[in-house]
Amino acid sequence: IAENNNYLSHSPSAHTRFHARSIPSIALSPYLYRILKYCPCTNECFLAVLVYFDRMAKHSLATNGQPFSIDSHNIHRLIITGVMIATKFFSDIFYTNARYAKVGGIDLSELNRLEVEFLTLNSFNMMVSVSELQRYGDSLL
Repeated sequence: IAENNNYLSHSPSAHTRFHARSIPSIALSPYLYRILKYCPCTNECFLAVLVYFDRMAKHSLATNGQPFSIDSHNIHRLIITGVMIATKFFSDIFYTNARYAKVGGIDLSELNRLEVEFLTLNSFNMMVSVSELQRYGDSLL
């Protein structure tokens, strides 16, 4: 999806803090494996990230009338930030922002700003019900 969205025309106003100037050199699959290796978390956290992405899309459309688009310029930053937040919310074991920043290949100060932006785009609602997680999990099967 992210690669397909690269070809959509995006106005500069549609860009968020997550939009990188260039596409990261690491492909998405190795990036996800890297996160799992150095900052392990449960499948529940990854499902929650998908819920958060949908909420962000709805929030963006409702507040500024523009869709929130995920593409190759923002997917890596969205994922590392989402996993970090979901792990903090759903797990008793999580790592420092500095560790997530190092694993994600971004500066700590940047990750801290992304965390606030991510929370804002989700209206600070990180709660995901079991039934919602189940529904998203079922849709992947």
